[in-house]
Amino acid sequence: MIRLFLVLLILGVNLSLLAQEQAADTIPPEPTFQQDSIIGFSALNEPKAVENFDMISEGHDPNKAAWYSAAIPGLGQVYNKKYWKIPLVWAGVVGFAYLIDWNNDQYQFFSKNLLYERNGNQPGFENETRLDAATLKNGRDQYRRSRDMMIIFSVLFYMLNIVDAHIDAHLIEFDVNQDLSVQVNPSLEYMPNNSVSTGLTLSIKF
Repeated sequence: MIRLFLVLLILGVNLSLLAQEQAADTIPPEPTFQQDSIIGFSALNEPKAVENFDMISEGHDPNKAAWYSAAIPGLGQVYNKKYWKIPLVWAGVVGFAYLIDWNNDQYQFFSKNLLYERNGNQPGFENETRLDAATLKNGRDQYRRSRDMMIIFSVLFYMLNIVDAHIDAHLIEFDVNQDLSVQVNPSLEYMPNNSVSTGLTLSIKF
């Protein structure tokens, strides 16, 4: 009789411990708390899973985008799918080409007439303008400087086109978070001298 009582007692203790372990497994973890300047202590929810997505498939190569723009200005922008930049690139290319050609034509025109003026306006080689040699020389030098400056600017613009395609391709590789938000909330802060300071808090979530 005593043995049966001991067996039942041991069995009951084991069942009680097992039930406590299962109950402990089902109890959710206690939330952490932080102090808020307005409402005191508030519970912090566990961060939700953030879903990221890629703007472009894997294998997008920034170096390839740069080489494309080096070969044909604007082609790297096509590779990056930045189609709105293509008209800007070609407007710059056409604009610089026109300015270089126009300034070069003016330079050649003044150079030719300066040469004719200095050679005494021989028959068939007369100065087509009424300008003297000094004025023609100043005009020639001015248009030559303008032409050279446009060439330099066009080279810089060409390099900018390559750099833009390369940087855009790098930025495309980054993941973009869909959970972006900005919040502005009022805040109260208690100062050491028992006074209250009011203000605004800017919260950026990303």
